[in-house]
Amino acid sequence: MLRVPVHKIQPGMILARPVPLPSDPFRYLLQRDIEIPMDLVPRLKQLGILEVWVRHRDLEFLEEIIDEELSDRQREVYMNVRRNFESIMHDSNTELDMVNFQQSISELFTFLKKTSCPDILLQKLDAFDNYLMSHSTNTCYLALLLGMKLERYLIDQRRHKTARDAKDLHLLALGCLLHDIGKMQISKKILHKPGKLTDEEMAEMQRHPNYGYDMVKGSMPAPATQIVLNHHQRFNGTGYPKRTDYKTSAELPAPADRQIPIFSRIAIMADIYDAATTRRCYSEAKPPVQVLHEMRTWCRGFFDPVVEEAFYRTVPAFPIGQIVTLSDGVEAVVVDFNPDYPVRPKVQCLRTPDGRRFEHPALEEIDLALHIDLEIVSVDGTDVRPYMASQESAESVLALV
Repeated sequence: MLRVPVHKIQPGMILARPVPLPSDPFRYLLQRDIEIPMDLVPRLKQLGILEVWVRHRDLEFLEEIIDEELSDRQREVYMNVRRNFESIMHDSNTELDMVNFQQSISELFTFLKKTSCPDILLQKLDAFDNYLMSHSTNTCYLALLLGMKLERYLIDQRRHKTARDAKDLHLLALGCLLHDIGKMQISKKILHKPGKLTDEEMAEMQRHPNYGYDMVKGSMPAPATQIVLNHHQRFNGTGYPKRTDYKTSAELPAPADRQIPIFSRIAIMADIYDAATTRRCYSEAKPPVQVLHEMRTWCRGFFDPVVEEAFYRTVPAFPIGQIVTLSDGVEAVVVDFNPDYPVRPKVQCLRTPDGRRFEHPALEEIDLALHIDLEIVSVDGTDVRPYMASQESAESVLALV
């Protein structure tokens, strides 16, 4: 089983996973185990589908790692969000369906706690046609993964709670699921503008946390509402809304340093990462390795250092199943993630530099953490070496700890 970008689909490729219909992810545009019709590829691109899973005789073992039930749980969350958000758009008197949100979150959280795959595999909902709803679901999912890595830190940061309540992530997930709900109050001309926003348009866009807070206050507990208000607050005190824009309430903290609630500090990382790795009206999706590099460099000071370290040990720079090119010219596929060396995963070689298929790929597995003479140099034809330095240096620090 192999991740293949839609534009790299070749005749004869067989689907290993069904392709959901954007308007209803519980119905399928294409079923598994059929040959992908080449005349349908332009339609897949039009729908925003970035990649598909295809059969590969030497990589069927990946099916044991990539649990399809996880995608089912994510789709349940997505559909609950979509149905409720669309109802609100059609009738402003419709209320948020907190019961269904919390039920689907609980099922996703329970699944993540019992499975062994989420610490090495990040699955995004890229194929759906509504950015706000898929982004909300992705942010919720990633925040849950991150929160599970930070249980001891959550107990320390939420000392007013019992240990059990402090590490309960249901309100983290709920707040992240609704973090951008205020954008429903923003004009579509601004939300979907392909070019740069004017100063006035940007000011309006930056009001969405306030709009969202007004929509959710009183309907869910403070830890979740704080995420809606604070998910653009940065650890160094920058971000928005400004302190003077805050509602006068004792539950809302000053927007600086540790006064930002820990759930909001988790949410900002999940939010930024998913937004940057998703195609939007004004930008193409960036590969994870590029986004992680930009978060380390361009966003220095934005994040809680403890949350940031956990994030980089959770999110793979090169997702499992992705085809990469090594510095010796060999084409390989990523088969495992090493949190201590995020840009040096374990790979299985597929083709030699001159394009010949390895006869026994299972015998050609390389742990790049043990082979410093080799590195990943490109993904889908894009040179990723400019994004490696910051992450290699971080690995060196980790190796000394």
